[in-house]
Amino acid sequence: MSDLATWRLRLIFAALVLLASGIGYRVVSFAVLQGPVLAQRAEAFRFREDVVPAHRGEILDARGRVLATDVPADRVSAIVREVEDPQRTAQLLAPLIGRPAEEILAALTQPGREWVVLQRQLDPAVSAQIRALDLPGIVLDPEPKRAYPMGDFASQVLGFVNWEYRGAYGLEAQYDAVVGGVPGQLVGERDLAGNVIALAPSSWNPPQDGATLVLTIDSAVQYLAESILERTIQDQRAAGGTIIVMDVRTGAILAMANRPSFDPNRFREVTDPSLFANPAIGAAYEPGSTFKVITLALGLDAGVIQPETVVDGGAYRELPDGTRIFNALHQVFGPETMTEVLIHSSNVGAMEVADRLGPERFAEGIQRFGFGQPTGVDLPGEIGGIVNLPGSPGWSLTTFYTTSFGQGIAVTPLQLVTAVAAIANGGVLMRPYVVQEIRRGDRVQVVQPQPVRRVISEETARTLTAMLAEVMDSYAGRFAVPGYRIAAKTGTAEIPGPQGYERGEGATIASVVGYGPVEDPRYCVLVKIDRPKGSPWGERAAGPAFAELFRQLLLLKGIPPSQPVTSTPSGGSQP
Repeated sequence: MSDLATWRLRLIFAALVLLASGIGYRVVSFAVLQGPVLAQRAEAFRFREDVVPAHRGEILDARGRVLATDVPADRVSAIVREVEDPQRTAQLLAPLIGRPAEEILAALTQPGREWVVLQRQLDPAVSAQIRALDLPGIVLDPEPKRAYPMGDFASQVLGFVNWEYRGAYGLEAQYDAVVGGVPGQLVGERDLAGNVIALAPSSWNPPQDGATLVLTIDSAVQYLAESILERTIQDQRAAGGTIIVMDVRTGAILAMANRPSFDPNRFREVTDPSLFANPAIGAAYEPGSTFKVITLALGLDAGVIQPETVVDGGAYRELPDGTRIFNALHQVFGPETMTEVLIHSSNVGAMEVADRLGPERFAEGIQRFGFGQPTGVDLPGEIGGIVNLPGSPGWSLTTFYTTSFGQGIAVTPLQLVTAVAAIANGGVLMRPYVVQEIRRGDRVQVVQPQPVRRVISEETARTLTAMLAEVMDSYAGRFAVPGYRIAAKTGTAEIPGPQGYERGEGATIASVVGYGPVEDPRYCVLVKIDRPKGSPWGERAAGPAFAELFRQLLLLKGIPPSQPVTSTPSGGSQP
């Protein structure tokens, strides 16, 4: 054999040795060195751990009507390696699951991914369409979906459940740990289609379903509040508004209506997240003349005034620094009693009461009524408002006096209703609440009303109630509740802006707050209309809605009239 042939044989032999060595190395590498890792990956692919969401408890109104519940749904996922034609699969799924085909294709072709969730909470009809396609690698798993049968009804009280099946905003967030339950866990061996192999080893830790909430919200009263609020906003060409109805004896909230609102079934479509927040507890405003109720309550309780106390109702009060603070429209009322201060809505008269109390006693009384701090209602996002206390940066002699008639102080609608309800029930501040029962199977936890503190004496409450009933009688020419005596006060508040108070059309907040029937107060109602353009005044923009709501509320609750239904001559009030 020639040297050239020998060299060729040796070269071929060396190549075969190198090839055999490479193959051997790969075999050893996979079988020995990477064996445990690859085995773990294979097992992870076959044995998949799934979190099984618990069914959330229902949310019921006080009449047992379902406001929030779970309905059947599915999530669609893909076993990436089993998808034969990613592009065709993406195009077929896109119109069904509401995702662009490009997004689905990107999800199906991610490097290193074995399993990907494509969409969640699909309706059964959509799931049926996906099953009919019989796409390789596409898997459907059941999961619950939250539904709100009444649409945007009380939506900012309820909140919603997000993509992660967690409560967001409202009661869904506040009681998430209670109503949400405890998720379960399923670990099982899957076949190539992603289905659990029945005879293979698996472990199942079942979920614990959530508790049911029963609310103080009465759907009939809530419907009245929302309907009247919507109509009033439309008539007044207003920006929005709030109506609250509270049981004065317990602090239970029968209705909490806000506009604008949103449909929690379609929360994904909301472009303005501020709609999710509840302005009844999370938006402070200057209450205007409705706050005179609190000022006179403090004056009466301290003994610095009586209903018949007479003050000079001039056009303005001049402060030591020369600042003049006027009545609305610079009106001059002349000598007026404290009842007439409320009827006239006299700023000068309210300032006289604050003056007699003094800054320290006035500030202490405001805080005693709960202003400047959250009420403690069982809803998330509550704020405490703004009270300028003596010695604080925001306090001045001017804010001291303007606070007496509801400017220079910021309150939430719920704070004001809760404070006025304390006058209605004889002087005890109650903690407002929305959930009255928590049901876990056969166990029922009943939420008891919680008195916070006494804020005024029973005698003061009776006296002020009689005064406010006279105020309501004076409104009879503009709005009234035929057959019933109601205690109420209107308010018209200017809106502060960067350059001082706003001016022009839609630059006020109009409101009415009151309670009744006077003989045995049961309900406190606040109607607040934001930026009305029909009329800036509380008695005209909010008064008719207040009267209509109270009329229907008392009829709904079966409370008989206490007096004949007659027309009453109009009085001489100012808003």
